[in-house]
Amino acid sequence: MADSRIPSLDGARAISIGLVIVAHLDLVQYVPGLWRLDTGNLGVRVFFVISGFIITTLLFTELRRAGSVSLTAFYRRRIFRILPAYYTFLATVMLLSAFRGGAGWARIWPATIFVTDYVDVPLVVGHTWSLAVEEQFYLLWPAMFLVGLRRSFVVCIAILFLAPLFRVLADNGLWPTSPRYAFECVADALAAGCLLALIRDRLWENSVYRKLVGSPLSLLPLFAAILLIAVAQNKGALYYTVGLSTLNIGIAIVLDRYMRFPGTIVGRLLNLAPIVWFGVLSYSLYLWQQLFAWAPFSTFLKLLLILGCATLSYYLIERPFQRLRRWIESRRVTPDAKQPSTV
Repeated sequence: MADSRIPSLDGARAISIGLVIVAHLDLVQYVPGLWRLDTGNLGVRVFFVISGFIITTLLFTELRRAGSVSLTAFYRRRIFRILPAYYTFLATVMLLSAFRGGAGWARIWPATIFVTDYVDVPLVVGHTWSLAVEEQFYLLWPAMFLVGLRRSFVVCIAILFLAPLFRVLADNGLWPTSPRYAFECVADALAAGCLLALIRDRLWENSVYRKLVGSPLSLLPLFAAILLIAVAQNKGALYYTVGLSTLNIGIAIVLDRYMRFPGTIVGRLLNLAPIVWFGVLSYSLYLWQQLFAWAPFSTFLKLLLILGCATLSYYLIERPFQRLRRWIESRRVTPDAKQPSTV
């Protein structure tokens, strides 16, 4: 439903997936100096913050409206939103592998159960680590709304402090996971979005925060900090703690500005129809770009193939399954049927 969409977020999704595609297709070579920017990491973190914000907003809205959260309805929405397109992509990978003698089931199967943030897999499904993080987040976070908003807030704060610790431990070989990919090492990006959704109204009551978000000049130091962190070459303890924590919170604040002020120059750009459409396609683009990232084709042909597959996936798989989900909900006499179709 178009009227249920939050201003600027689809545009932010478009930027997120654009940064990932730039990284995976090595498009940085065409822009002088862009190679210094870790576009893939920045894009994924924007995606995580957006996801945490949207999921928490939906759950928070349901809690305030109905007095409780239906986990059944939540997981039904996630299943219909994520799994059909995802398993279509994996089936395509398996078929192509069978014909070309590439990575077989023995190496790809971890992607089917969303554990690729912990298990090494072939590059063609390597990008699914971020979706694995998302699915683990979906399993854990909604239950927090059953035990109260105060505890949810405390959990967000705890994750903001614990994830940097896990990153440092993992980077120094003291924790057996990747500081870049494992759920416990990147969950603070999701938590930043969750926290924004939980305290957004209260933040706006603070005059200092209103001044910060309301003025582009006030945000200039934050933009500078985000840029410096994104181009940082030294991935040491300072980067994994203060650096990435600042990046996550900075992304959340910038997103809040353009959700609140879609009429600004940047806000209008984020809400242009072509940018919004690209953002709506972001999940399908995320799935299919990896299939062509290392193919022996020209960059232009790769981009066309990615866009073509993503468009087909969205209109032939994602949207029909979303309609099916809404039809199923309409047959049930529950408040769930009125849930906005935001993601």
